[in-house]
Amino acid sequence: SILEWAEEHNEESNVMVKKLAGLKFHDTATEAALRLAMRTIEKRFVVGLTDNMKESIRRFNIVMNIDLTSNRNQNCMRKFFGHGTLKTNSNPHPKLEPGSPAWD
Repeated sequence: SILEWAEEHNEESNVMVKKLAGLKFHDTATEAALRLAMRTIEKRFVVGLTDNMKESIRRFNIVMNIDLTSNRNQNCMRKFFGHGTLKTNSNPHPKLEPGSPAWD
């Protein structure tokens, strides 16, 4: 579960902030490092939200100059975002409840 992973494997905090800010593993992540990491993401990454996956994929396609009007790409989007058995991108995951140890 996510809680088990967090308890067993999450030994260091703010690893990604440190990496994106150019800090070493044992350095301390500060507010300034967080701002630098956020600026790095803003300038070098295209960020999508899983809560709004269809829009995120549309944005990725634009950035990568993928022709959204081609039959091949439209079929791919229909397959990925179809309904019921046609939907190929879903996997069952347990729900996390706000306030539970796994949520926090």
